[in-house]
Amino acid sequence: MKYLYGASVHGIQQFIFQTNKLKEIVGASELVEQICTSKFRESTKVIDENVILNAAGNIRYIFNDEESCKEFVGTFPKIVMEFAPGITISQAVIEFDEVLTIDLLDTLDQKLKIQRNKVAMPLEIGFMGLERARRTGEVGFKFNEKEKGNDNEVISESTVKKLEAFENAKGSGLYLKMLGNNKTEKDIPKEMSDITNQANAWLAIIHADGNGIGLLLDKLKKALSESHKDIQKGYRAFSKALDKATTTATQLAFNKVVRDRLDSNIKFYPFRPVILGGDDITLIIRADFAIDFTNEFLKHFETETETEFKFLQRDFKITGFENGITACAGIVYMKEAYPFHYGIDLAAQLCVKAKSFSKSLDSDINKIPKSSLAFYKIQSSYVEDLDEMSKQTLYAEKTQMNFDFGPYLVHRVDEHPTVEQLINKLNILKAFSNDKTKSVSKLREWISELYVNKANADFMLDRMKDISPSFYEKLELEKEKGEHSTIIYDLIQLQSLSS
Repeated sequence: MKYLYGASVHGIQQFIFQTNKLKEIVGASELVEQICTSKFRESTKVIDENVILNAAGNIRYIFNDEESCKEFVGTFPKIVMEFAPGITISQAVIEFDEVLTIDLLDTLDQKLKIQRNKVAMPLEIGFMGLERARRTGEVGFKFNEKEKGNDNEVISESTVKKLEAFENAKGSGLYLKMLGNNKTEKDIPKEMSDITNQANAWLAIIHADGNGIGLLLDKLKKALSESHKDIQKGYRAFSKALDKATTTATQLAFNKVVRDRLDSNIKFYPFRPVILGGDDITLIIRADFAIDFTNEFLKHFETETETEFKFLQRDFKITGFENGITACAGIVYMKEAYPFHYGIDLAAQLCVKAKSFSKSLDSDINKIPKSSLAFYKIQSSYVEDLDEMSKQTLYAEKTQMNFDFGPYLVHRVDEHPTVEQLINKLNILKAFSNDKTKSVSKLREWISELYVNKANADFMLDRMKDISPSFYEKLELEKEKGEHSTIIYDLIQLQSLSS
């Protein structure tokens, strides 16, 4: 008999983003990256051909004997929780004969979902009288001796492990994965201030996620079942292809948008990968690079998956993915002092919003949705659901004007707004930012008037046509009259991030 083992890591986002300290965020991401790779391999004698999946917080593995499986199941959760305090995992095992089937993998997934609902006992248990780490609320473990100015700060064991991971990797683990063999001409950022544009201290969190993965896996399962081919090799090939496509797309976008455009006098790369694997990425980047980077990533993700997924048709006769798959993304613009766990949650909501929009463009559920992105600039201290925040900040009730113009498509579909359209108009706005007629400031005043009186706002557009005809024509402001939705608000928000 053989034993199909599965493990899923939980609490990743909270573990990584429970702090605003970049070293701790990076250290946490390094720990998460190692759980399913090096830590998994250290905990048992791994046979490579028995590995089905070990990435993106998931492990699927076949044990050849009961004893080694029992030992691993009994010790691995404790190893993980000691290695990364705050992280928990769920486990499941299925006994089977010599043939691995798709039904077995499906049953394993169902068991893991059931196990996920069982609360795991944390290793960090403290009595009420014990001091807490004030930034995280966890049980105090030691005083932070390495950080200047924080000699008396009590930190948790989780924070200690994150800082140790940062130091051990020199903060470069995910960077090396992203950059490959390319040389790093600049320093890797260690503080949030190394990333932000010091003129305005804005940064962006980007979260992107692939489309059509479920549909692709269903077809892969069916093909493997019908062909009776090696299921382990099929899943492993798919996992590696997807991970390579995501990593390469990130590399290419980084090289074009960040590396090639960065001023020579800037010391640090204003960029930090936090999660990079599977079909999704999460990263921190300087605000004025975010739209361009995301646009490039989404385009390269399509072309890279097209290249990497050629084996699907060649080896398994799977059709419908000859052009690869697409992805959607959410971008949150925020000040570095804003709580990061709120920021990443908002970025995930924006990604879902972009996905929903893309899916709505085609009634055929078997078609992969178009790539798109949505963004939001946080300008207040309160935190609510995305829809509620949008109602309060992106809608002028008196004039019924909607400033929520996106999401934006990477490729044009009918008359829906595109990222290219947004970038082109943003470049026009930047070109006029220092003109003598103060066209951009007049446009800001027009936005403000839209919250009060639409007729007055239209009159202001007429004045702009007389004073700055070139500006008026290039931005196509004639189209804004009488409308109840505008792209201009988004342009003004983005233009302010680079000033």
